[in-house]
Amino acid sequence: MGQGVGERGVVMTGSASEGGADCEIVYLSVDPVTSSVGSSQVVAYVCRIAERGFPVHLHSFEHEIDPNVASNLERAGVRWTAHRYGSPGARGGLSRVVRLAASIRGSDLVHARSDMAAAAALLAGVDRWVWDVRSLWAEQKIATGVFAARSLQARIFRQIERAAAHRADKVVTLTTEVIDVLDARYGGVVKPKAMVVTTCVDRDRFRLAVPPSGKPLRVLLAGTLNRFYDVPSMLDLVHELRSRRPTEFVVAAPGSTDWDEELDGAGAIRINVASGEMPGLVASCHLGLSVCRDDAGISLTAAMPTKIGEFLAVGRPVVVNPGLTDAAGMLESTATGIVYGSDSPNVALAVDRLLELVDDPATSLRAAQLAEQHFDLETGVDRLVRAYRSLMADG
Repeated sequence: MGQGVGERGVVMTGSASEGGADCEIVYLSVDPVTSSVGSSQVVAYVCRIAERGFPVHLHSFEHEIDPNVASNLERAGVRWTAHRYGSPGARGGLSRVVRLAASIRGSDLVHARSDMAAAAALLAGVDRWVWDVRSLWAEQKIATGVFAARSLQARIFRQIERAAAHRADKVVTLTTEVIDVLDARYGGVVKPKAMVVTTCVDRDRFRLAVPPSGKPLRVLLAGTLNRFYDVPSMLDLVHELRSRRPTEFVVAAPGSTDWDEELDGAGAIRINVASGEMPGLVASCHLGLSVCRDDAGISLTAAMPTKIGEFLAVGRPVVVNPGLTDAAGMLESTATGIVYGSDSPNVALAVDRLLELVDDPATSLRAAQLAEQHFDLETGVDRLVRAYRSLMADG
């Protein structure tokens, strides 16, 4: 059990202040960095940014302090302020935004990860900041049933999105398609200052591995599993695979999910793994699933699930839905996965193609090459560093 987080948060100071003349990068995550996504998509990024010579101050909201995370950040020279997470729901979210805004007022350069962090940057009135668009937040929450399309929360977050689009100095997105969506919404102000840094993967950890030999076929569904995912379509694929070959369906989702009854009925092997164990788990399987709901609509244009890059880096083909247009196009054009969803015409044909990829010895190499070209962490951090330096020069 880690150290608890007090009312004012816990500040852990690394050596990032020794990084030279560059101004401090204040990196904001309203979500815990002790989660699997926080570890791969926040901790990994800020540590690499600090290694490039930038002073970095990470703010996040935690239920408790993980000593391993604290140690990793300290070794990289990252100063970490771990604020108390507080209560769930709208009131708790408002509290986090207000507390974060008070903590960052006067900062030189802010990287706001997602819309709630952007709200804090707007409230604090910081002069130079990056809006990191992790999703079309309001649309995704509506699609997953968190709040209604005409609710007060939806209206508030659409206004935050509008303000961020106009007032952020740089915009970072996970996909190319969402840049066009935001540009159309806000009169062409987004594209001139936008760049893509997708959900990158640390290829020092997720390395190309030979697929396991023999039987059974191991199918992996890993990571967060909420109502944004199309579990029925993924279960259809598993059922069809089992009609062809002995198949194990491995589900590594943290905690309970909305789909536990369906997963149990499908004979899923449920496991819990720490983030450090995920590369080995992926390597022990033959293919990965990342099928989101196509009826989630326009929210899909901003999405790139983290697991896609991790599967590819290890050399495993991936199944995605058509609505994940950036990912679907990459996988189809490089023969590193298939596209399948609730509107796909024939599960048998989809499984035919999937098994061809699994049986092709060259698939692993193609997948790893795609990860190197489009999901590499070092390349993504290089792009962020160029954006920071551009803002510093403009300042």
